[in-house]
Order: sequence, then C-alpha cells, then structure tokens
Amino acid sequence: MQSIPTETMEEGLDLREYLALLWHWAWLIVLVALIAGAAAYYFSSRMTPYYRAVTSVLVNEAPGTRSMDISSVALSERLTSTYSKMIVKEPVLAEVIERLGLSLSSASLRGMIKVSPVSDTQLIDVSVESTDPGAAAAIANALVQVFGEQIQEIQSNRFAQSKASLQAQLADIEKQITQYSNAAAAAASESDKERFDSKVAQYREIYSNLLQSYESVRLSEAQTISSVVQIEQATIPTTPVRPDIFRNTLQAALIGLVLAAAVIIAREVLDDTLKTPEDVVRQLGLPVLGVINHYQASEGSLITEQHPRSPTAEAFRTLRTNVSFTSVDRPLATIMVTSAEPGEGKSTVASNLAVVLAQNGRRVTLMDCDLRHPSLHHRFGLNNRQGMSRLFFQPAERLNGSSQATRINNLSLITTGQLPPNPAELLGSQRMQSILRMAQEQSEVIVIDTPPTLAVTDASVLAPVVDGVLLVVRPGKTRSGAARQTVEQLRRVNACLLGVVLNNLDLRNSRYSYRYHYYRDYSAYQKYYGFEGKKSNKPVVEEE
Repeated sequence: MQSIPTETMEEGLDLREYLALLWHWAWLIVLVALIAGAAAYYFSSRMTPYYRAVTSVLVNEAPGTRSMDISSVALSERLTSTYSKMIVKEPVLAEVIERLGLSLSSASLRGMIKVSPVSDTQLIDVSVESTDPGAAAAIANALVQVFGEQIQEIQSNRFAQSKASLQAQLADIEKQITQYSNAAAAAASESDKERFDSKVAQYREIYSNLLQSYESVRLSEAQTISSVVQIEQATIPTTPVRPDIFRNTLQAALIGLVLAAAVIIAREVLDDTLKTPEDVVRQLGLPVLGVINHYQASEGSLITEQHPRSPTAEAFRTLRTNVSFTSVDRPLATIMVTSAEPGEGKSTVASNLAVVLAQNGRRVTLMDCDLRHPSLHHRFGLNNRQGMSRLFFQPAERLNGSSQATRINNLSLITTGQLPPNPAELLGSQRMQSILRMAQEQSEVIVIDTPPTLAVTDASVLAPVVDGVLLVVRPGKTRSGAARQTVEQLRRVNACLLGVVLNNLDLRNSRYSYRYHYYRDYSAYQKYYGFEGKKSNKPVVEEE
C-alpha cells in the first residue's frame, strides 16, 4: 500500500497568489473601505465639536541655582517636570473654578487640561479642551495665572518667619534707641548722659547687625525663588480639534481596507478544501485527468449529448483520452467513479464519461451501483423496475433484460432496481464479480457509479475488483482531509487509483477562479463556438 507523502500535505500561497486573491476580491475590499469611511463620516459629523486653547509657560530658575554644570541642567528639568504635575493639583483647580465661576468639579476640570513639558527646555505647554472655545481660553489663562501666584506664595513662606522675627527685633531695638536717646537728653548729670549715650550706641550697633541680617534674608529669598511666566496668552480657538472628520474618515477607510484584506487572506489560509490541480497533486499525490467547468442545462439532460461541441463536452473528451492513457499495457475494462463526500458530482461525471466513450465508437455499459440513492435512470429517462438487485438474486448467467438500451448509440444502462437493505454486502460478494463478467461479455468498457467513499463502504468493497478508480473532487467544496482519507482508504484495499477529476469549476463565480489563470480565455472560447448553454434554475451537476 502506498501512502501519501508527508511533503505533499504542505499547503501555502506564494506572493503572486496573494496578489491575485486580493485583486479578485478588490471590489469587496473597496466596498468595505467605502462603507467604513462613510460610517465614520456620518458619526463624526454628528459628534459635539471640542475646541482647544493652548498657552506656554516659562519656568524661571532661581538665580542662585543657575550654573552651566550637568547637575544644574538636571535640576532645571526636574523643576519643570515637578511644576507640570503641580499645575493640575486641587488647590490650583479649586481657585480657577472660584475665579471663573465654573459649574465644574475639580475632577471634570482636570480631565479638560493637558500639561506637557517641552523636552530639553524650561517650557511647559498647557492646553484646555472644551465645547465652549471662550471657556477653553479663559481656563488656560486663569490656570497659569493662579499657578504662578501660588508658586510665589509657597516659596515666599519659607522666608516669612525669619523676616518677621527680624522685623520684630528691629522694632524693639528702635524703641530702645528712642528710649535711651530721650533719657540722655533729659539727664541731670554728665555721668548719666554718658551712660545713656553708651546704651544708645550699643543698641544702634545691634540694630545695624539686625538690619544687615534682614537684608541677607531678603537677598537669599531673591536668589532662591523661581518664578512661572506666561510667555504666550491663550487665544479663543476658531476651529474644533475633534472630531477631525477628514482624519476619522480616512482612518476608518484604511482600517476597513486592511481588515477586509486580512479576513479574505485568513479565510483563504484557513480554508482546507482542494481548489486547484496543484492542490490535488500536492495533497493527494494523484494526477488530475480532467477539469470540468460549471454549466447549466435542463434537468435530465447530458451536456455531452445535448451540446457535443461545447467546451464542457470537450473537457469530458479530454478526460476520456487521459483515462485511456493511464493504462497502456492493459486496457481498462471496468472504471469505477466515486467521491469522498456527497454533492461533488460523481454521477454527472460517470454518465457523461460513459456518453463520450460511446460516442467514440466503443460499446459501453453504465452501471448504477449507488444502491442507496440512485439517479442515473432519471438522467437517461429510463424506468428502474429491474436492474442490479434482480441480478443479485437470480441464478441466470445472463443479464436477462436488466441492461437497458439508452438513446445514446453503443451505451447501455443497468439501473439499481429495487433498493436492497444490505448494499455493501452485495457489492462485495462473488455474485457482483459474476455480474461484472456478464456485463463485459456485451461491452468493451463498464463505467460504474458508486456512493461516496466516506459515507458508506460500498465503493471500498467494489474498488479491488475493478480495473481503475476515478476520484471526483469539487473545487472549493471537497475538504483536503476527506480527500486524503478517501485515497488512503482506497489504497488500503489495493484499489488502482487512476486520478482525479475536478468537477463543477465555476470560473465566473468561484472565489478560487483567480487560481485558474490558464483558463482565463474560456469565455472567449465559449462564445467563439456559439455555446452559451440552456438557462435553467437547476444545474445538471446534482448533489450526488
């Protein structure tokens, strides 16, 4: 038994196939992008507009801390970062709300403000967003003003106690100087006057020292206090910053474009169905003997009979030729047609293959061995009163009328007859082999239609006794796993697998048609030969 090589099970798309896939679905991708862009435009145009007022603040570092070393630069950056955090603290926000008479909470106001330190500078950008452009500008300017005042107050408080103490001492010394000066002027004796003058001199020296200390404190305050200066007033904005209708529309269209393309590619990558001859060869290790395009015709008709010059009939003749070349040393006398699952068109392939074989001058017998859901008698307009079931239970060594002539020259049909309860046992019996020998006596080729392989075991028990097996695959429907399982199952019973027939390929409507670039001139070929096919609501390719 030959197993499917592991390397044949690898799947993938090259860049050209991705591009072809996207080109095939370009209309859908563009449509999704347009819908997404239109939706974004609709909702953006109906959103409440917000206005942004912007102002800039310069943080003046204290003169006493200025220098050109790295530590001073780092200190300046930290100070700017610290102030950018402090400007939205509760004391500042509460004062702004009170001054402007806003009916907002501090949290709501904080949500309207954005503070951003400018990298490598001592600047802070403050922006305020509001539905009212005038309110946005007023809040931005008031915020900077209040913050500057509070920063001055916070830093001045560090020296207030020292200055107050020195001022109190200076006032007390002034009183002492005044008191002793008056006493010296009113002294009765020269000794008392000298003593009072000495006291005045002492207090004046103390006063001079205290005044010098007071000036030192004031100088230290001036050297160590940093300030905040508004260098650009916030003006009333005239255009809203959001929603940005153009940007939202463009972004939504691009996102829709990318998502649509991603979904299409993901769908293709995750799709495990067989789609092309290359997929069949890679996945199953079998040759593709024929590619049958999708067509429509009236129910009960055969395309090879009704339109023998059509491209579809030509495809069946190509299949006939390829089947004959699969066995050169020993002609194929019995050919079984099956599929992995229902709905892949095996009965259509079997009946049309039998017709083209008969049209080639060979005597053909078509056997309906689908003893569960027969359909061939409908296609040829024959009764199903007797057939395979009768042959199983009669002792005769001839077909005795079970083989019915069809309207096709050289083609006979053996229908199923009454459906038996045990089809698999009958098809695997010695009697079935006898029936095949009897059919061979009156025909050169026998084409056998069987049920799907994975649905029931009928095809598997019959496969070892026929000369060759054709596997019908429907592009885009037959799962690769099911097809591989079918091939393995047939090989386990030593069936001779001839190859695969790709059936019902719709080049116009199939989402896989972009892979069949070598069939792109099919429509021109169809019109050239004047074949359009009869329109019908039901296609000939039946779900069997």
